[in-house]
Amino acid sequence: MAKTKTWMGEPDKFARLRRIESLDLEKDWLEIGGLTSRDFLSVIFPVPFAGFMTTFAAPRMSRILYSTGELKDRLAKRAVDTILFSARLHTHGFGTPEGRQVAQRINAMHARYDIHPDDFIAVGCDPLIYTLDLFDKYGWREMLPKEREAQRMYHDRQARAFGSRKPLPKTEAEMRDFIDNYFETQLWYEPQNQEMAEATLDWYCALAPKHLRGLLRRMLLSTIDPRVVRACGLKVPNALDRGIAHLAMKRLQAKDPLPDGQPDMLQDLVKTVYPDGYEFDDLGPRFDDDAAPETAAAS
Repeated sequence: MAKTKTWMGEPDKFARLRRIESLDLEKDWLEIGGLTSRDFLSVIFPVPFAGFMTTFAAPRMSRILYSTGELKDRLAKRAVDTILFSARLHTHGFGTPEGRQVAQRINAMHARYDIHPDDFIAVGCDPLIYTLDLFDKYGWREMLPKEREAQRMYHDRQARAFGSRKPLPKTEAEMRDFIDNYFETQLWYEPQNQEMAEATLDWYCALAPKHLRGLLRRMLLSTIDPRVVRACGLKVPNALDRGIAHLAMKRLQAKDPLPDGQPDMLQDLVKTVYPDGYEFDDLGPRFDDDAAPETAAAS
């Protein structure tokens, strides 16, 4: 006899949505955001990759990233650590000891470099807009307005916690205007963009079975703004590749909302870098205490 599927312990695939509807946005935005992500879990996987690509496409950021060697020599660790930092914030929130610990670690890394204020805003806006567009196009249901705002509130809080001196734009429309202007004025090709982008794309695709790697590559590149792809020195997918990627994403859409008891894919990924487990102090790069902050080359 087949096991009855449940969502939040209920035999109702709308259980998470019902919970979201009952929550107060101002008090419960973190929980709302987490429930939304769980409800669209099958199609959310390209988000970390897209975030990396945007930082590679902007030379003001890519020069700093390349100078650290983290994405050249320790790519897998950097990628997994970034995902673990984010997961810790989603689980514990920003005002807890665990959340403050993440913010302190990230701030210590960012403080070593002369990061332009607009780059902080871009790194906050881009994953939000990308995620909303992904959910709008491939989500199994429409998002509630409070879900969209909860996502904005999370990314705004994260940007401030990670060192941004300015908050994110107050509305989704303003964020879209900002990121569109940023892409038009701050993205262009430089060799280090391509080196880091190709290495990251190869790493992500290698996580899939060999026969699916070509498809995964199409899926990842087809969901990203073509301006980012071009600035990274990569080939923008053609209409056929985009069509194949679209059908594959639609097949993933049909799996949502995933019921309770799904395998923890994050832990499988973590084991590729930390097979014997990890402590919080293992996360992030290691610097010499007396190393001087570096400044990005003038654009």
